[in-house]
Amino acid sequence: MDLKRFSDTFGTEEQCVEYLARSRWPHGPVCDKCGSISDAWKTAQPRTWACRACQKQFSVTAGTPMERTHLPLPTWFMAIYLIATSSKGVSAMVISRQLGISYKTAWFLCHRIRQLLADDDSTLKGIVEVDETYIGGKRRRDAKSKRDSDDDQPKGRGGSRKMMAVTAVERDGKAKARKGRTHSERTIAGAVFDWLDRDAVLVTDELPAYRWIGKRFPAHLRVNHSRGEWSRRDPLAVACAHTNSVESFNATIKRAISGVWHWFSIKHADRYLRELTVRWNMRRMSRMERFDLVLGSMFARPLSWRALTA
Repeated sequence: MDLKRFSDTFGTEEQCVEYLARSRWPHGPVCDKCGSISDAWKTAQPRTWACRACQKQFSVTAGTPMERTHLPLPTWFMAIYLIATSSKGVSAMVISRQLGISYKTAWFLCHRIRQLLADDDSTLKGIVEVDETYIGGKRRRDAKSKRDSDDDQPKGRGGSRKMMAVTAVERDGKAKARKGRTHSERTIAGAVFDWLDRDAVLVTDELPAYRWIGKRFPAHLRVNHSRGEWSRRDPLAVACAHTNSVESFNATIKRAISGVWHWFSIKHADRYLRELTVRWNMRRMSRMERFDLVLGSMFARPLSWRALTA
């Protein structure tokens, strides 16, 4: 569905409420007070139903980031569509201009949508490539961000003060990423052991931290980039040794930062990385499939609107 058809389909409050009700209650309205199903009627108030069993009212947006929102639902729908279907993301400034809202409102709106983009808890299986990358613009060695606390300040390689991120990508599969302070064994091992299945084949570069980590897996393939080795096919190995997939994902992260957001606080780095990860995992879906996945996640993982104000 292109942007014109999407705007025509979800251009009014009533259209968005009807779509939310069908998505959240496929078998009829469910009262969140007493749990009765399909025993309620639509009130004159927008987004609200009244339960016949307990005589209380409930909203289709209750327990979601849209709860008690003052923004029209078409604005929410359009922001979700733009973020979910873009190739590398959309900045809050672009959302502000396109939807006719203030930058502050657009910034909070984007972060609430990112909160919906929660990565699943499934482990990476098969052949998994792991790498670490430093992200951020050039900065003086002694410079510190005034918006980040001292504990969040990165200790970049060579004093670059760039933030480090650990990334892992399945061959032709999903990706995961998280921020870290340094490329130490403890930081990388914590991410690898959390993400990878113990029967996975680990593929990395020649960083010494991966040596003992690779001993925990059935096979560990390494490529030596410092010697100009980018791919190696060993007849005795279980797979071709290269890190092209994870490096492609790392390039996507850097392109998004340099071309879309330009800069973001380290405090919110995991939210931005989660957005890029989920978008990578949805890369083979259609636009409406991406929109439905993001919109449906707010019902699968109910979040209090108070928790999203932090």
